[in-house]
Amino acid sequence: MKRAKKNDKQRDKTTHSKPIKSSDTLKPIWMFDMIDKGGKFAFDVLRDDFSHKEVLDKMIHYSTMTWADIKQQTNDKGKSKHHFIGCDSISKDAIDRIHAKKLDEFSDMIFSFAFQNKLRIIGIRSNQCFHVLWYDPNHEVCPSSKKHT
Repeated sequence: MKRAKKNDKQRDKTTHSKPIKSSDTLKPIWMFDMIDKGGKFAFDVLRDDFSHKEVLDKMIHYSTMTWADIKQQTNDKGKSKHHFIGCDSISKDAIDRIHAKKLDEFSDMIFSFAFQNKLRIIGIRSNQCFHVLWYDPNHEVCPSSKKHT
């Protein structure tokens, strides 16, 4: 009889545990605490090629969506427009900046937002928060290799 009670208690603990909530159901929070103002991908509003209106408009727009909605957006070829990028696929310049900024511990959390044809905003996604890191106007942080060229 004691044995049955112990099993009931164990079962009771597992059935009443709270489900883990994914941050994909939440809207992104833009954070500017990790901006890299140096190097090729500096997020610097004084850059000649910085598209102020485009960046602000897109940030405002994406702020109204959930992470799940954002990740479901696709390009003309059906590939996800916004996605995590691995260190094995980013450029040497980007790797060098990760080391220089001592961000190695976040290397598996690098996320790319496609803002325009080539324009990307790269940052660290941590749950609901997106920590803006780089401005990539020419899609060079994680260059795509065109097939059949």
